[in-house]
Amino acid sequence: IAAMMYFAYYAVAAAVSPVKALKRLAAEPRPVRAAARAVGFVGLLYVLTSAVMALAGAVPLATVLILVPPENYYFWQIFFILLWVLLVWILVSGLIHILGKRERARPAFERTAASAGVALAASLFVAWIPEALAALFLALGMGQRELVDILSAPGGWQVIYVSLYVFAVAAAIVLLTLAAAQGHQKK
Repeated sequence: IAAMMYFAYYAVAAAVSPVKALKRLAAEPRPVRAAARAVGFVGLLYVLTSAVMALAGAVPLATVLILVPPENYYFWQIFFILLWVLLVWILVSGLIHILGKRERARPAFERTAASAGVALAASLFVAWIPEALAALFLALGMGQRELVDILSAPGGWQVIYVSLYVFAVAAAIVLLTLAAAQGHQKK
């Protein structure tokens, strides 16, 4: 429950008022813990969605993360997606930290990781929404072919589906840029 509260606050606040959310995060006694909870919670959402997709017999359009047969992709993704999300957080945090201001008093990696974690959690949450909706429809009995036909045909559903991913990428760019600036400010 604590993870959900951290996630809900920071994901929503980062989307609505990113600077304010990142400043509040920096004031927390353990900002990395708050960010880890947010990132971990989003990772768990992807685990649950992967489980629903696996049980529904879904096959990905493109196997991106792991090289396994498409028929078993979501089954294996259950085991690897949380690790992947955490690894991306660490790598993005490291990259932001390394590319940050080159000065003697470089801020601690923890500050950068905390800011980047909240930014990443918010943008991954937005990217999770279309996957969750697809999993919901498949769990309710819609066939994958029917779902793909609806989302592939030009029209409102395709615009909404693609727009959510475009918004997630834009949010990641903006939020990670703000996180880098926040993480490299002096206390």
